[in-house]
Amino acid sequence: MGATPVAVMPPVAWHEVVHLRPAELRLRIERMPEATWSRDPAALLGLAMAHRSPGSTNPYAAEPYLDAADELLADGVGEPALHVLAPIVRSIPLRELGAFDQARGLLACAARELSAARLPFAARVELQAVILLNDGICATLGGRLDEGRRTLLRALHLAESRTPATLQAEACGCIALIDLRTGSLRSAVAHLTTARSAAGGSGPIRDLGSAPVRLAEIAVAMDRGQVDRLEAELSSLIAETAGTEYEPLVLAELAALREAADDDDAIDVLQELQLLIRDWDAPNLPRMMHDDTRIALLVRRHEAVAARAELAGILPDETHTQCPATWSARLALDGGAPAHAIELVAPCLAMGDAHSPRTATLARLIAAAAHAVLGDLSTADALFAQAISVAAPTGSVRQFGVVPRGQLSLLVARSRRVGHTAPVRALLDAIAARFPTGDDGASDTLSTRERVVLARLVAGDTQQRISFELSVSPNTVKTQVRSIYRKLGVTTRDGAVHRARSLGIID
Repeated sequence: MGATPVAVMPPVAWHEVVHLRPAELRLRIERMPEATWSRDPAALLGLAMAHRSPGSTNPYAAEPYLDAADELLADGVGEPALHVLAPIVRSIPLRELGAFDQARGLLACAARELSAARLPFAARVELQAVILLNDGICATLGGRLDEGRRTLLRALHLAESRTPATLQAEACGCIALIDLRTGSLRSAVAHLTTARSAAGGSGPIRDLGSAPVRLAEIAVAMDRGQVDRLEAELSSLIAETAGTEYEPLVLAELAALREAADDDDAIDVLQELQLLIRDWDAPNLPRMMHDDTRIALLVRRHEAVAARAELAGILPDETHTQCPATWSARLALDGGAPAHAIELVAPCLAMGDAHSPRTATLARLIAAAAHAVLGDLSTADALFAQAISVAAPTGSVRQFGVVPRGQLSLLVARSRRVGHTAPVRALLDAIAARFPTGDDGASDTLSTRERVVLARLVAGDTQQRISFELSVSPNTVKTQVRSIYRKLGVTTRDGAVHRARSLGIID
């Protein structure tokens, strides 16, 4: 009997590197003798890609394979498409390290190689779509949201069924993240639906390309106040995205979740996030998310000086995706200056549709609260109604948490008096459930002596005068005043007066 012939594995084709998942690539190539795959640039590029797997990504481990592939290509080994694919694959570890400018430079090199290559039409279109998809992801993570969205949409229209479903889903997830940031929850949900369809259904998807999809789904749930089990989902996603460009985004969302829950552990997550992105190109999306959450945390903790310092470092873009004026107005409201708060957000409200919907809603809510404090309830009701009308179709409640609880309770109660559609009624119920005020009992939390001190503050007495009149030490009065400020959620005398009046504690 003759010897059984040994099966010879065919060389790796360029489209396998594009279409196969990392685990499939590794299995495909490991069946080949090392003497074969080490002389095959496509196989080397595949092994470089195989180091990008959930929970075990190592961007540095890809370098030897990429260098070996480049040497072979320089010697004329390999099909022409690999000269286009090589810089694309090399750009991915750079993206993982936050070196977006270098990564995009390599993608521009890939585009030039494609322009000069003699390739079949279908191959040219597919490679062009892959270049654009990766470039759009880089632009998005690099904080260039409008550019990233345009590039990703162009790539998706070009790709159709030619590019891997996982890459299309990743692109749709990135667009959803952009839409959530700019305030279009409806569009974000539509792109998540497309992403799920591209990924093959509604079940769990567990690869790195799914990370932006899952992260956007978590953000949508947070927007709607559906926060149960999100902490566990984010913890799982952190483990799966470790070492990749998506880990900082997951940490940023975890910090936002904890901040929204009044959990001071958010500050620890923000510090961990800052360490991860300290060497990243600036600007970048995780940094923007970090800044937003840190400012919200500082405002909630009434650390006005630190919050203003953070705001001073933010320059609003053309559409005010980040809007320092709105947060400055929130600080003014806490500081007992509602008229100044209204002045600060007036330019934002005047921008109309040119303003990012998300931060425009925040500006309306702050203005509504400020008018309520001043007793201009008709204007407050109108501004609150505008915010409600924008949020009701998608059930978004997250932004309402920025309003001081006393004003929020008042505005919700007044809004309930008006006849509303079912979605608006449901939203008002969700706001009340998500942000229980506790303010109705605020006066009960003040001790008898604190009420006396508060009355003296309202009358305009100095702390020294109060100390003399009540026959207590100045330090005792200082302690009582700090306690009053903390319980009322303010940082100044004027703020305490306005807050106490709005809550009905004093006339």
